[in-house]
Amino acid sequence: MERSDTGISAALRGGGEWRRTALLALCATAVFSFAAHGFLFANEFFSHDSVSYFTYATGSTSFYIGNGRFLIPLYELIKGDVAAPWLIGLLFVGWMSLTAVLVTHLLGIHSAGGVILTSALLCTNVALTLTGATYIYCLDEYAFALCAAAAAAWCFARGRWWLLAGLGALTASLAVYQPYFTVAAVLCLLAAIRRLANREDAGRVLRLGLRDLGLLAAGFLLYYGLWSALCAAAGIAKSRVEESALGSGLGELVRLLISANVEYVRGLFDPSGVLGGFLPLVHAVLLVLLLGRLAALLADRELPAGNKILLVILVCLLPTALNSAAILMAGNDTQLMAFGGELLYLLPVLGTEPGTRLRWARPARIAAAVLLCCVLWQHVVYANQVYMKKDLEKNATISLATRVLDRIETAEGYVPGETPVAFAGRLDRNDYWNRGREAFADLDRTVGLWSDYAATYNLGRYLTDYLNAPLLWDTETDVAQWPEVQAMPNFPAAGSVALVNGTLVVKLS
Repeated sequence: MERSDTGISAALRGGGEWRRTALLALCATAVFSFAAHGFLFANEFFSHDSVSYFTYATGSTSFYIGNGRFLIPLYELIKGDVAAPWLIGLLFVGWMSLTAVLVTHLLGIHSAGGVILTSALLCTNVALTLTGATYIYCLDEYAFALCAAAAAAWCFARGRWWLLAGLGALTASLAVYQPYFTVAAVLCLLAAIRRLANREDAGRVLRLGLRDLGLLAAGFLLYYGLWSALCAAAGIAKSRVEESALGSGLGELVRLLISANVEYVRGLFDPSGVLGGFLPLVHAVLLVLLLGRLAALLADRELPAGNKILLVILVCLLPTALNSAAILMAGNDTQLMAFGGELLYLLPVLGTEPGTRLRWARPARIAAAVLLCCVLWQHVVYANQVYMKKDLEKNATISLATRVLDRIETAEGYVPGETPVAFAGRLDRNDYWNRGREAFADLDRTVGLWSDYAATYNLGRYLTDYLNAPLLWDTETDVAQWPEVQAMPNFPAAGSVALVNGTLVVKLS
């Protein structure tokens, strides 16, 4: 049916539906990406693992093959060997724009408002904020993995020879970042819910759903086979397998299934964190609206009974799918992996679409749009607060690292570049330095990476990689077990930097 909207939206549509959607997605993604992540892209505050990866470490190919992310070295050859934040930002916007185009087309989101909301919700996802704050060097790589996962779901929906392209896209996504495999699964589920609500034959939707499950399994097996072959050819052992469901038995999988559902629902109403109690309230209202729309669909006499039954089943499976990363990672997941959980917001977006039977009455559509805008605003606020905290961490750590370097270079008996240097303990176990800041206390409950005010476990990397200090760093010897080191006080006390058995030891805790 031809839509009657006019103005900018109609003018854009004149150039073709795909071109219009792509232009809207690109503009919306650019605006909201830079609103949320602009400080990250325009500055540098490498911390944690990214301290040692702002120039990609030589020999990291074996590391990536071992942990199953074997496509990353090839990707890094294309984008260069330096983690340049602005370039990463541009690549991020490109991949997330394409992701938004694929998702909106898959779910039948055509209105300008729907495309804008979808694009904004995808690029401000909290999982991406946490990735950028700690692992800036791979933010665009993870955006590529998301795009490949969305492409897989889109290809599966098209059928025929596109199924092979979908398998390739799913394998590529897994070969960059395994947890985003769940994004493809959630998108397939949302597409099935939409088809059922739009009165497509329940038997056909069921067959397509089972086919999609088979394709998802086949894509994973294809990926796992390639990973195994590469590891065998290179003589590299697989790593982190025990941290995933691959190392779990059936009984453990049942426990993980129950835990994933409980934790997801609980997380929707968790008032802790920088967003406070406002976001759980937004979630509660959105869920009421969604359940109200489901009730209306079930009461619709024109909707076949088979559609209603299958619709209820798929809705009950939503928490499992949305938190399936917890199952895939056998409970070892973090919020860095929880991108799929926020795809729940796409259901309210569908409710605002003119061409779907998920559409609500006008007051409900307005309410849903306002609530989703509140979610977006909270995500932008959250991202900027996190990035400000990480910038403060970097400045504090550089100041501290400079002081440590001064103590090292002025220590009696130390010869620069010749005397081995070793660190005992960690700053996050140092009572003097690990005191945090009350202004960021709520962030501590969000993910374990925020527990310290200054980046800690990579202090040695700050000295060697960031400050370019020519230290002969001994990372093999466990000097903390030496009696002489155990008797030393912790930094910054006098005697916390001393020559012990020919090695200059800095005792951090």
